[in-house]
This record gives sequence, C-alpha cells and structure tokens, in this order.
Amino acid sequence: MTLNAPTSPHDHSNSSVSGVMLQVILALLPAAATYTYFFGWGVLTNIVLAILFSLILEAGVLRIRQRPVRPYLLDGSAIVTAMLLAFAIPPYSPWWLLL
Repeated sequence: MTLNAPTSPHDHSNSSVSGVMLQVILALLPAAATYTYFFGWGVLTNIVLAILFSLILEAGVLRIRQRPVRPYLLDGSAIVTAMLLAFAIPPYSPWWLLL
C-alpha cells in the first residue's frame, strides 16, 4: 500500500514580504482606531513608542552583525511586530515596558 502525500499549498503570486507586511499594517489600522476610541490616547502612544523602539533596536543589532540595515527595516516586519506588541499590553503602561 502506497501513501499518497500531497504537497502543501503554496502561494505562487508575485507578492513580496514588504507587500504582505504593508497589507497587515493597513489591516491593523481600523483595530488601532477602535482600540483608541474605547481605551484612550495611551494606545497610540504605545504604538508610536513600540515602532520607534523596534526600528532603533533592529537597526542597532543589524549594525552589530554587519548586515545591511535599509532592506531589513523597509520590509515592515518590525513595524508589524511592534504594533502587535502595543495591542497586547495595557494602554497606559510605562514606556520602558515596550523595550
């Protein structure tokens, strides 16, 4: 008896990482607006600080590792991660919690 193992589905479109990350960022904007409406301006402060810290820290680590900084920062993955982190913590949490 032979086992038929089909291959997994893959996306064969010409989408890039930065394109997908941009779509995710755009999808998170209504959530950010709603979260700000219900919980106040602390949410936006968390989002901005998380994005700034993530970009600065990622650039620092890339420089230490002697990697090109620009392509990795422009792909948007650090921004998506920062936004998700900002949604996961309380709105008026201290700034150092985002580090």
